Amino acid sequence: MTFTVWRRHNRDVCDSTSRYDPRCGCPLHVQFVWKGAPGVFEGKKLTYQNKWSLETRNWSEAQSKVKELEKRLKDFAEGKVVSKGTTVEAALEEWYEFRDQNELDNTKAKLMGGKLVEWCEKNNILLLTALTTDRVIKWRLTLPFRSGDSSSLSVHWSVISGFFSWAAGMGYIEKSPIPNPKTNPQFRIRFEKAEVKPPTKKQVEKILATATGQVRLLCQLMRETAMALVDAIKYAMSQEDAENYGLSKPERRPVIQCKVIRGNRTKTNERYRVRISESLAKQLEALGEPAFPGTYTQWRERVNKVIKDAGVKTTPHGFRHYKITEWLAAGMRVDDVADMVGTSSNEIRKTYRHWIKEAEDRLDEVQREAWLKMGLDENGNETVVHWTHGK
Repeated sequence: MTFTVWRRHNRDVCDSTSRYDPRCGCPLHVQFVWKGAPGVFEGKKLTYQNKWSLETRNWSEAQSKVKELEKRLKDFAEGKVVSKGTTVEAALEEWYEFRDQNELDNTKAKLMGGKLVEWCEKNNILLLTALTTDRVIKWRLTLPFRSGDSSSLSVHWSVISGFFSWAAGMGYIEKSPIPNPKTNPQFRIRFEKAEVKPPTKKQVEKILATATGQVRLLCQLMRETAMALVDAIKYAMSQEDAENYGLSKPERRPVIQCKVIRGNRTKTNERYRVRISESLAKQLEALGEPAFPGTYTQWRERVNKVIKDAGVKTTPHGFRHYKITEWLAAGMRVDDVADMVGTSSNEIRKTYRHWIKEAEDRLDEVQREAWLKMGLDENGNETVVHWTHGK
C-alpha cells in the first residue's frame, strides 16, 4: 500500500498552494488505496479509495502515525486483528428500546440520535468505539441549539450524555467520551436564562381569536392548563370513553377524567394534575382519539403560524408562562401551582419570582408586624403620643 500525506488548507487563514507544504499549520490527512474487501477498521469504513484525517498538524507526527497505521492495516489484512464492535445506529436503536421499556419518552432521544447518526455518516464513522472525546465535542459544535441565554443546548446534550453512559454500562464502550464538566469545567455548557416575559392577556386573546379548528382548541388547552405543546398534543380521552369507542388503553398520555387532566411531563417525567373548563372538555371529547394527530414539529409549525398571523411576539411555550404567572398573580400557593404544572416549587420560585403574589403578600405582612413591634403603626409611621399635663 502507498500512503500519501497531504494538507487540507483553510483558505481563510492560509495562502499556501501546496498540498504537501511541510510547514503550514493546516490539518494533515492520509490517502491510500485498500485492495482488500471493503469493511470496517477501527470504527472507520474501509473502501478502495480512503482519505482519513490524521488528527494532527505536525508533519513528523503525521509520518509516525502513518507508519503505525500501515502496520495495523497489514495485520488486519492478514487476519491478525479482528474488528469487533457495535455500530452507532444499532446501539441507538437498542437504547430507544431500553427507554421504551422503562416508560421514558423518546422524543428528544430520537432527535439527538438522528443528528448523531447523520454526523457520523458524513464523517465516515460507523462503530460506537470510534466516537472519541474530540469527535463528540466537534459534533457538539455543529448542533443547532442555543446556549448563552437558553438551556436548549444543555438539555439536549444531557439527553445524549445519557446514551453514552448507558453504552458504557452495557460494555459497548470503555467509558463515555463526553468529558465530566466537574473535572473538566472548560467543557461545561454555560447559560444564563433570560427573565421570563409571558405574553399579556390581550396578546393571548388575540392569538385565540386568530386560531381556528383544532389549532384553536390546542391553544385553548395550553392556555387553560399551562401544559407544554409536546404534552398537550398527547391529550387522550378517559379510559371509559376509550373503551366505549373500542379504543385501546392510552398509555403514558394525558388522560381527562371529570374535567381533570392527569399525566407525566415529557421533559421531566414529573406528574401533573390540572382542571379544564367544562366547555373545553366537551370540545376535546368531540374530536375523538387521537385529538391531535401528527408530529410535534407539525403542530409547532401550525401554532407558530397562528402566533405570527396574530402579530404577537411569543412562542407556543408562552401559553405555559402566561397561565403560571396568572395563577401566581392571583395569589395561588407556589406548591399548588407546582403540582398542577408538573415541576418543582423551587423551579417555580426561580423562574417566576416576579409574579408570585403569595410571596409579596407574606413579605408585606412580615414587615407590617415588624413595624408594630418597633413601636410604629402598620404603615411604618411613628406613633404620636399626646401628653395631658395637669394644671
